[in-house]
Amino acid sequence: MVRSLSLIHLFVILSIGYIGGALLFREISVEASESLLYFLDRRIIDQEASILWTLLSVVMFFAVAYLFSIQRKTRPIVLLIGALKGVIFGLSSSYLLSTGMGMFQYAVWWFPFQFIICFLLLIYCVVLSPPYFERMHSRKRRNLRPLPVLLTFFVCIQIVEALIYQIFIK
Repeated sequence: MVRSLSLIHLFVILSIGYIGGALLFREISVEASESLLYFLDRRIIDQEASILWTLLSVVMFFAVAYLFSIQRKTRPIVLLIGALKGVIFGLSSSYLLSTGMGMFQYAVWWFPFQFIICFLLLIYCVVLSPPYFERMHSRKRRNLRPLPVLLTFFVCIQIVEALIYQIFIK
């Protein structure tokens, strides 16, 4: 029961973040969304952008979540980092669809890989700072054993996404 509850919890966070990003795109100007998206993933705005900048911006989310998880008082913010990535996912998806990106490119490249990356970030955040219904009160130390597996899976997904971008989109 607890495992299914945590998956439902993560999907709710991701879907609310995605919808929030789509609504945010409706409320802010195109120039403001372009400047924000240019900072986070330059491939959205500029087709000739470096893959290194994209990788750096995604790794930044993982690093900030880890830094917030170190201190006990800032651990509630960790899941907020994952939710923020969901909002950016919704904002960038809305931007791409409104600027005329083809549905094939969006369905093959952007949506599935960003969805998986956001979901992996949320799982990473839950491992770093479990929600109240998963906390073990008897242990003093956190269980960080799943982190190398998650990060390895993230690197593999990022490599496949970069290859698809280079072959089909660019």
